[in-house]
Amino acid sequence: MYWLIWAVAGLVAWWAMGQWMKGNEGMGGSWASLVMSLVGAGLGDLALGDWLWMLGGYNVVAGLIGAFVVNWLWGLLKSTR
Repeated sequence: MYWLIWAVAGLVAWWAMGQWMKGNEGMGGSWASLVMSLVGAGLGDLALGDWLWMLGGYNVVAGLIGAFVVNWLWGLLKSTR
């Protein structure tokens, strides 16, 4: 159950960042952006610990925060190149 919720959180963050950052070329459609969202969702859960909304042993809020931050940083890195 943990892995399923992790994947859904990463996909939701990836989709939301794609909608929010339309001007950034390839932000919502690139595979690298999807991978960064999934990595961020995992790191957010690990780094921020157990608080707020836990579902299946996964911290959904922390995972979303981590996915947004890592995906945003990835967008910044891509835009500087």
